[in-house]
Amino acid sequence: MKKAQGSLEYSAMVALALVIILITVFWFGEGIVPKAIKSTEQNQLLAYQDNVETKIQYLKTSGSWNSLKNKTVSCSNSQCTFNDETKSIDDSTFSYSETTLENAYNKCIYENDLDSCKAIVYVLGD
Repeated sequence: MKKAQGSLEYSAMVALALVIILITVFWFGEGIVPKAIKSTEQNQLLAYQDNVETKIQYLKTSGSWNSLKNKTVSCSNSQCTFNDETKSIDDSTFSYSETTLENAYNKCIYENDLDSCKAIVYVLGD
């Protein structure tokens, strides 16, 4: 009888430990899956920001930045328009309201706005 009682107590302690672990994971964090999603989104944003920085730096060193920074950027219906040119894009759901290239750049870099980064990459090319 003592072996069964010891086994039951051990099982209860293991179950209690598992409950405490689960409560800790979901109470002090947002769960493991949302953190992984946020990490993926952050990596995507950083990749776009790096791409944008490279493109804007090229425009600045080539002397084109001042003439292009006030041009309007807008995207909808699988197309992006910039500097009186329309380009087709693969993302049919992407929509970006009209703003200047400079404003889109500032939103991308300083406000971490992924859509602004995407719009710049779409209109300036990959």
